[in-house]
Amino acid sequence: MAVEFRAGQNAPLAAPSVRFTATASVPLDLCALVVDTHLQVASSQDVVFYNQPQTAGVRLDGDALVVEPGRVRPDAEKVLCAVGTELVTPVDTTLTDTAGTPLATFRIEPVAGETALLCWEIYRRGGDWKIRALGQGYAGGLAELFTAHGVEVDDPEPAPPPAPQEVPPLETGATCVRMWQIFEDASRSAAAYVQAHEYAHHRLDEELSAAVADLSARTGDAAEQARARAHRRCDELVAAAEVRYSDDSEQLIAELAALEESLPAALASWDAPAWRRPGEAADGVRIGEVTAPDRGPLRVPFCVPVPLGRPLWVDGDAEAAAPVASALALRLLASRPGSLLHVVDPAGAMRQLTDLAGSLLAAPPVHEVSGVGAKLKGLADAADLDSLAASAGVDAHRPEPRVLVVSGLPHGYGSDDLLHLVRLTQLAATQQISMIFTGTEDEDVDSPAYPILAEAAQHVPSDEGRFVDPWTRTDWQFVSDAGPSDPERIRAVVRSLECRRQEI
Repeated sequence: MAVEFRAGQNAPLAAPSVRFTATASVPLDLCALVVDTHLQVASSQDVVFYNQPQTAGVRLDGDALVVEPGRVRPDAEKVLCAVGTELVTPVDTTLTDTAGTPLATFRIEPVAGETALLCWEIYRRGGDWKIRALGQGYAGGLAELFTAHGVEVDDPEPAPPPAPQEVPPLETGATCVRMWQIFEDASRSAAAYVQAHEYAHHRLDEELSAAVADLSARTGDAAEQARARAHRRCDELVAAAEVRYSDDSEQLIAELAALEESLPAALASWDAPAWRRPGEAADGVRIGEVTAPDRGPLRVPFCVPVPLGRPLWVDGDAEAAAPVASALALRLLASRPGSLLHVVDPAGAMRQLTDLAGSLLAAPPVHEVSGVGAKLKGLADAADLDSLAASAGVDAHRPEPRVLVVSGLPHGYGSDDLLHLVRLTQLAATQQISMIFTGTEDEDVDSPAYPILAEAAQHVPSDEGRFVDPWTRTDWQFVSDAGPSDPERIRAVVRSLECRRQEI
């Protein structure tokens, strides 16, 4: 059975001949480069592709590329097996022996528009040969791959400058999706940059190791020149990757700036024109931004869809979490014009919100522990009745959208209070209740409802945290939205929400 390889994994090659094949959803061009220790070809004769189907030890054989290491020119160190495609697509590759028995497989998924992929290297190690899975991609296609390894490529006719890209109009109910698409583009671009950076330094290590392998050539001008060439090539690869990533980031920054004018308030920045327009519903709310300061200035809004499928839990003590919870509450109110606000705040941390947004409250806020139980029981009972009426087909008045902020969990809340919150959590999505919790984790709480709440919620840091994107597993820094720092700006937001409510 063939071993499924990961990028960078290597193994001995026992077979005297190996066949390289690849499959994808689109046609592929197989090619090979016979290179030295510096990953450079000696001449154009070291390239095997459809216009030059063979060289010493390497040949194209139908839809396969055959490598016979024992026949490769003696001063060559590696054979690089690659593919080129017209479209960006995942590629499955296989190495087999002369009898067709699979030796190794490797799946490559391009992350940033690469249309040429280095798949495998077959390389000398002492007197033996080994195989290694690579996975390095080139957005410039085979021309860029060939040039990076010393192949002279005829310059194509210069292409006309691209027309300025127009941002397509936002579709109603698709704005949150668009923001996630931009984040996905940013993630794939970042992954390509990280991968290219790692490949450049991997290649540098290989070349420097080769330079010191020969004891007689470790010193002198030739050795210094070899090391200088290795560092120069590494710097060139890193610089090229940085330029590509910078260009991608600038394009995404421009796209975000163009979208800002048309985003609904719940997804826009606090100074955006949306807060001065008549109320418009949104399909999501902005809860923060993702950024990578070491990779540049790009900051991508992080949004979640509404109605909320899970409560949002701002981690941290009540005071530290209050600004983020307040910002979330205002955005959720904006996402559903006419929404009503309920606040349960026995710690008194949400007083700025309740003081400034008093006109948006459905009922007086609860600031005393003694009032918590009655408030939560009343909300849970009302949600139960509305749910029963809906399931029975009663033509009842549909409840208005509600935003519930519960501050300072678990302190000040009894076991029954937590059970009422579990009931509300289970009914929230169908009863248009968006829930925001704040609090710190406490393993000593003697209530089975508490871990249920903690697990059911989507947790948000009260300041900054680490986020790994779901597409490429790239690290990002998440910065929570703490809302406007100026109370007058908050008043302006509240006035905007009041106007929306009066128009309903």
